[in-house]
Amino acid sequence: MKPSRNIVFLIGTIGLLSVAHDAHAVRYAEQPLLWRRTAVSGYGGVGYPVGVFASDDIVGDGNHEANRPLDWAIEIEHFAGRTWSLGFSAAFTTYDDQDIPTLHTNLNTYSGFVRIVVPTATDVRPYLRAGMGAVQVEFEEEGQFRVDAEYSFSFQAGAGLLWLPARWLGLNAQALYYWGDTEEAYIAENNSIVGFNTEYFAFSGGLSLFFP
Repeated sequence: MKPSRNIVFLIGTIGLLSVAHDAHAVRYAEQPLLWRRTAVSGYGGVGYPVGVFASDDIVGDGNHEANRPLDWAIEIEHFAGRTWSLGFSAAFTTYDDQDIPTLHTNLNTYSGFVRIVVPTATDVRPYLRAGMGAVQVEFEEEGQFRVDAEYSFSFQAGAGLLWLPARWLGLNAQALYYWGDTEEAYIAENNSIVGFNTEYFAFSGGLSLFFP
């Protein structure tokens, strides 16, 4: 009887270890890569003005066609779904004027956005994103003055690629289109308006840190 009890005990132990191993494997396999995680990101790239914002028809403040400004942004987002996130973005760009090289047009854009990541079988995933918020236009003459327009409606949309080389790290490459309804934005300092809508593309790369 004693050997039989030992055999039964051994079989039971092996069974429990097998179940525990399988449960651990399932828990590990089910750890979401994006879902319920938060990412803090930084982006840097170049801007390319289009439309009236890059037109020679406007003398002075609207001529930005020849300039390739630095565009940078900081963002935070939370993946409320397995493949989509809600986030907040603060983006900043400075354009130099063609006619007056010392005149700068600063764009400060604050917006909420949605990012939808397309699942793939690789570590590289394409994504789409769109958002809206507010943009402020600042006109700055080096060493002389700066005037700020009131905030106006802004829209952004684009696409990119997200590479996840590690669970906590993401590398992004994206192209975003920005449009701001700034033509009638009022400038209190000199009792005037901006006079044109802001419209440009931003091509940038970024780094994302994921928590937890």
